[in-house]
Order: sequence, then structure tokens, then C-alpha cells
Amino acid sequence: MKKRLLLCFLIVLIGCLLTAQSIYSFYGPAEISYQRDTFGSGMGGVGIGDLFRHNTTLLNPALSTTIDRVHFSTAVSMGNIYYKDAENHTFRDDQVFLPYFNIIIPVSNHRFGVHYQNISSGKLDTEKQLEVSFDDEIFEVTEIQRQAYTLFKAGLFYAHKNDIVNFGLGLNYMFGHNVRFSQQRFDELDYLSGRFEIEHTFSNPSFDIGLAKIYKNISTGVSFSLPVDLKGDNYFKTNTLNEHQGDAVYEYPARAALGITYKILDNVFITTDFDVELWGDTNNFENSVDTYRAALGMSWEGNRHSRNFLAQIPFRAGISTRNLPFEINGHQIYEMAYYSGLSFPLKQYESYLQVAFKYFTRGDELKHEYSEDGFLFTIGTSGFDFFTRRTDRKAPRDIPMPDRRY
Repeated sequence: MKKRLLLCFLIVLIGCLLTAQSIYSFYGPAEISYQRDTFGSGMGGVGIGDLFRHNTTLLNPALSTTIDRVHFSTAVSMGNIYYKDAENHTFRDDQVFLPYFNIIIPVSNHRFGVHYQNISSGKLDTEKQLEVSFDDEIFEVTEIQRQAYTLFKAGLFYAHKNDIVNFGLGLNYMFGHNVRFSQQRFDELDYLSGRFEIEHTFSNPSFDIGLAKIYKNISTGVSFSLPVDLKGDNYFKTNTLNEHQGDAVYEYPARAALGITYKILDNVFITTDFDVELWGDTNNFENSVDTYRAALGMSWEGNRHSRNFLAQIPFRAGISTRNLPFEINGHQIYEMAYYSGLSFPLKQYESYLQVAFKYFTRGDELKHEYSEDGFLFTIGTSGFDFFTRRTDRKAPRDIPMPDRRY
């Protein structure tokens, strides 16, 4: 047990060190998590109101009422992203990050749990070759620019299961940082110029509220996240200086989500989700705008009684569209994404290996200076009731003797 809890802690720690990539990271948070689980991530990033399955989409804590045993789930996302500028120059970045981690514990009609989620992150390293004239000599200079942005959420949640409506409340602690770094390197002189870095750190509690309800073949859910000012510190750093320059504030916007799932057949479902984030009410970056996201997905739950192994494997697919929370050159930036996913049952009861694939495109190099496209492969686990000790059927035990009656 101690080893497993230590492993969980290390997974969360590693996740804090890894981030997603985007060419738009200098402008704002381009890579935003909509906090669906791996199952939902394989069918369009949906599931905010799906009570027909074991659902660990913790943006809506009411969905944890679908869990009847102690439940553990986590995932890792990895992939490549390709950038293109107006002059047809292309670049490539690799990315890997931990999207979420949670444990759900059922007690009668109550659900308790802990969670960690990567809300948003972005990282971009750039280098540019320049020529500088000094004392009638020309020197080659490499200009280095780096941007790193992270925002995480961890905390506790509670849900209550009842016949009227399932209710959930999340008590979170949000924390993150924003770092801008620049430096010039004189290659021929083996000399580094002054290093400049501006770092903002921020954190504060936040709250999520969720409702979910099934009515015949329709399941629906709503979730609300209240706006919060994340407060922290500003630091200015050079080769010889690390100076505190006052307080920092990061405005996290109000957000709402609505999801509807329709059960077409016993093993076929169609789901649609809508998300709204009021980034236009914040002053975190220039030209911020509200964001809207629509997603549609379909899932086949598999036929467990089929002799064909492939027919037993659940399959899903979906599509989504959204706009990024900032404009460039007066133009909004849109993302189109396409998804697919599979579930593989494991030996342990109600435990699965979940995989999801996402291909996306963002922006236009003529309107926004750059465009990008890429893919993410997510692999996760769900289930693993490691709090319940298995019955040792090999251990010696007393066998009751039947009464002999004459």
C-alpha cells in the first residue's frame, strides 16, 4: 500500500514538471484542458453529463456517483506538434504531460475523492541568429527567447447520489507560474550577455459545482467553475539579481459546461458537450476574448458475448471546434480536432486500459503569423480497487462438516 501511494505522489510530481507545447504560448494559454477523462477524450472531449458509464470527468464532480468501488485513474499524454510561418518555414516540438490523476471512495450514497489536473500549460523555446556590429567588426549572435506557462488544480471533491439529481462540489487549490526568459549568446566570443527573466507565481482556492441526472435514455449534466483571482509574486532575475517586484494577480475566468448523452441502443451512445469560458473578463494577456467550444462524439461499448475479440473492444470517435482565448492581428484563432479511442479490459474487476488519439489544427499562418497542427496520444488506466484486499483462496481454512442425521 505504501509503495502504491508513493508511486501516485511521484506521478503527480512528474506531471508538474511536464507541459504541453504551442507556438502561441507567447500570446496566452493556447493548450487548455477541458478536464474530461481518457474515455471522453477519445470521443471528442465529451462526457460532462454522461451517467451511463464509469465517468471520472471531474470538471463535474457529480459524475463520481457512477463509481461504486474505490476507483483510481490517471493518464499520460504525448505527441508532436508542427509549426508553420508565413514564409513556409516549418518547426517541430515534442510534448508530454500528465493530464489528471484522481481517487474516488464511495461510502453509501456519498462519494469522496482527491484529484490533480493540468488545467493549462504552454512552453516555447526559440533561437534566432543575428549579426551585430561592434568596433567595426561583425559578430554572430544567437538570441534566445523562452516562454513557460503552467496552471494546475488539485484538491478534494464530494458528491451525493440521489433519485432527484446527483450533486457534486469540488474544493480546489489552483497554482501556477508564468516565466519569460531572454538571453544573447555571442558564438564567436564564447560570451553570454545578460540573462533576463520575469517570473510570475500565483495560487488561490477555487470551487466547482456540478449536477447530473438520468431520465430514461437521456443523461444530462451541468458544471460551473466560479471566477477567482490567483495571487502571487513578481520576480525580476538577471545573472546577479533576484528581485521581488511586488504582487502578481492572474484572473481565472468563470466557466460553464453542459453535456447531453443519448442512449441509442444498449451499447451505442451519442454525446454532445458545450463549454464557455469568460476569458474576455480577464486582463492576463492582450486581446483576450471569451471562448466557446462544441463537441460531438459517439461510442460503441462492444459486445462482450461475441466470439470475435475485436467486436468485444469498445470504440469511440468524435470531433470538436473552439476558439482560443486571444486574438492575433484582430483575428480570432480557431481549433479543429478529431478524436478516436479504445478501451481494453484488464484482469481486475471493472479495470481498463484506456487509449485516446487526437489530431488538431490551429490558426492560419497568413492571418496569425503562424499555424500549427499536431497529434496527442493519451494512455490511461481506470479501476484498480487497491484498498480492498483480495480473498486468499489458497490459504488453509476450516471446512464445515455436515450434520449426520439418522
